[in-house]
Amino acid sequence: MITIRMLQVPEVLPKAYWDHFLSQVSAERRAQASRFVRQADAYRSVLGEILTRVTLSKLTGLRSHELSFTRNSYGKPSLSHHSDVPFNVSHSGDWIALISGGADELGVDVEKIAPIDMQIAERFFSPTESQFLAAVPVDRRLETFYRLWTLKESYIKAVGMGLSIPLDSFAILPDEGGVWHCEQAAEYRFHSHRLDEGHMLAACSAGGELPSQPEIITLEELYTELV
Repeated sequence: MITIRMLQVPEVLPKAYWDHFLSQVSAERRAQASRFVRQADAYRSVLGEILTRVTLSKLTGLRSHELSFTRNSYGKPSLSHHSDVPFNVSHSGDWIALISGGADELGVDVEKIAPIDMQIAERFFSPTESQFLAAVPVDRRLETFYRLWTLKESYIKAVGMGLSIPLDSFAILPDEGGVWHCEQAAEYRFHSHRLDEGHMLAACSAGGELPSQPEIITLEELYTELV
């Protein structure tokens, strides 16, 4: 079964929690965290790995610290010794998202919603997506832009080939029933979810059914699962 787990990043982490989380991530992650100027960036990076470790630990039967990761030539992560366990992680703004489970390739994207020049759509969206966006009422256009953007990012992450796939080379649009689909990859499934006023979530599966709602876990639950 595919699940999407969400963790809201706190403004301040208790020192005991932070120290323990740091001790459970890779040396590379600890070094990366130490280089961030903004503490929020360090939190997102470290908590993203912790959420991934505790979740995949349940799927593999391994302890969280026993898991090791690798990346393909396009940067998509996978488990070193359990490449048959698909997962994908994303973080932006106040949220971290992890999708895992099932047997098909997965992608997830979360984005902080901020004002944007809509002309960017003409550069990165397909003609049909740009037309769809232009037809949306002005008061819904920013939200629709981020729905399209996150859906496209989730697809690229599921395919695992990064931006070697031009963003304007495929289109993800809703059908008459409001179900999102990709014209160039009909077997892929999509989910779009407005997390809150400031964030948009999208997920993609290469075939397996996606959950209708993400599972939101607390920092305390994450710490307990790790311990």
